[in-house]
Amino acid sequence: WKSTPHLTDPAGKLRWGVLFHSRPVLITSTALARSTPPSTMVMQHQSIGTIGRVGVAPEQRTFGVITMPAVVECVDTAASVPIIAAWVTEHQAFFEEQLRDHGAVLFRGFPLRSADDFDAFVCAFRGLEDLPYDRSMSFAVRKRCSNRICTTNEGKSGGLIFHHEQAQTPLWPSKVFFCCEKPAELGDGGGTGLVSSHLVYERLRQSHPEFIAKCEAVGVRYTVFAGPDQDASKGAGRSWKSFFHAETKEACEERMRVGGWEWSWGTGPGGIELGPDFLRAVTPRLDAVKIVPGTDRKCFFNQLIATVANALEFSNVGRDGGGFDPLKDIPTQAGIDECVRFADGSTVDLKVLLEAKAICEELAVDVQWQAGDVAFICNYQCMHARRPWGGAPGTRRLLASLVAETNCTSDGKPLIV
Repeated sequence: WKSTPHLTDPAGKLRWGVLFHSRPVLITSTALARSTPPSTMVMQHQSIGTIGRVGVAPEQRTFGVITMPAVVECVDTAASVPIIAAWVTEHQAFFEEQLRDHGAVLFRGFPLRSADDFDAFVCAFRGLEDLPYDRSMSFAVRKRCSNRICTTNEGKSGGLIFHHEQAQTPLWPSKVFFCCEKPAELGDGGGTGLVSSHLVYERLRQSHPEFIAKCEAVGVRYTVFAGPDQDASKGAGRSWKSFFHAETKEACEERMRVGGWEWSWGTGPGGIELGPDFLRAVTPRLDAVKIVPGTDRKCFFNQLIATVANALEFSNVGRDGGGFDPLKDIPTQAGIDECVRFADGSTVDLKVLLEAKAICEELAVDVQWQAGDVAFICNYQCMHARRPWGGAPGTRRLLASLVAETNCTSDGKPLIV
């Protein structure tokens, strides 16, 4: 870092120039005052033990005083996985400081070639409790690959809109690891977008202050539509049996009753009649804005933007997925109302959600995966989205591992799962 307090804007007001990774940024002193500056000032190529160093990547973007993501490069590609795991444990505090300061850390060039290698890497972070798929409340259909490792969304259209992992449920992860086992072929797409939820919150607070105020004061409730069987053709195709970890309707109802859900059977969006084993369930009140743990920064922690895609998909409940483009097609306001409302029952304005979706794209950082890459993401600070991929099946493989949030709350009260 290099600060130079001698630069002025055309009006003659003093500004600070911040140089990070040789990329200059000018920001006002009031912006500096609002920001939480990084606590760990690091230099490019600073060594991290004998295995890694602070690095740079073409994907990085700088916003104010923060560059996203932080990058850690491997300098010993001959190191064995056990040695890398021991190095991770030794320097875990540094990596977690970088995560807090930057929102995401990209580990690049490490010889991680399989789900077992990735599992060893994740397990090297001590004290991070696993959130396995079979205990999670993800909408997505996933497959377990190893101890703490599963596939990413198996659906055709899943994950293409920016979202916080599982923020539409009473059980979400605090952090997410992604690992690229096999990158997509050149020109096929398949990267992963990251965006700062704090920046999205600030932009919406400026353009729609009443909307943000209502998000903070009232919270939201989401509606889930699910059949009895897994549907991998959908991005949100998990069955209610898997979602609620219940084999019978009676067991499912008991879990919903304890958790404060409302439900009905046999009814889909718009009141369409489905089979008696199709579930419509409404979550308890959930926060729409949270404070990033360990900071004073607020984040737009919800699943409102992704509901733009979910509304299109849930309209096809009971039928095969596909037939729409979640990046281009727009649902109706009625479709949004079927999937989410403010907790007082009022409508969440589709126009604001579409603007928020555009803001995410404007501020996005796109990770172009290389083999062995690991992205360590704070689920509060960063939303993520899968970028379109046009390759043949099996030519891209991304793995995931979720870290449990041990204190899921809404309006300051513990949530019951």
